[in-house]
Amino acid sequence: MSTTQTASVDTVPPKSRRLFRLYDPEVVAVIAILLGLFQVLLAVPTYNISLNTTFLFMCPLSVGCVSVIAGSLSMASERTPSRQLLKKSMFAGLASLGLALIAVFLYGYAVINNPVLPHCPEPDPEVTHFYENNTCPRDVFLHLNNAISGLLIFYDVVALAVHCFLSYSAFQGLKTL
Repeated sequence: MSTTQTASVDTVPPKSRRLFRLYDPEVVAVIAILLGLFQVLLAVPTYNISLNTTFLFMCPLSVGCVSVIAGSLSMASERTPSRQLLKKSMFAGLASLGLALIAVFLYGYAVINNPVLPHCPEPDPEVTHFYENNTCPRDVFLHLNNAISGLLIFYDVVALAVHCFLSYSAFQGLKTL
């Protein structure tokens, strides 16, 4: 009887290791997928807003795609555990970790170096419909640019933490064998 039990113990495929009691790798994988989808969706306004950095929209697009892939592989390795899936999810998580770190610096650069736009003329007191509440379109554009870059920085910092957890738990799962 003990030989069949040891045979079944030896054939158990590796799974991600739970780092602490409330850590669920499936939930963290879903969060990684959602963060990736948010970044892919934010690539559209980034394409229209980025004036000083021409290909800035490629960063959230690539980080988002790799994050979705890493989250999907982590979810797949939890559902159907195998050594190959766990290894692929670890490498995809590390790739997403590196891309997210590069993206944080790139978005920080985009926030610091706002595009140079012409200033609005002073409102004429005789014309009441010049700008509603005297808001300048330049200021609105710059605030929108900073808001989208700030959102992308926030999503990347959260993605750094999420992919750190996923990669480390996958590494620990591979290490136990």
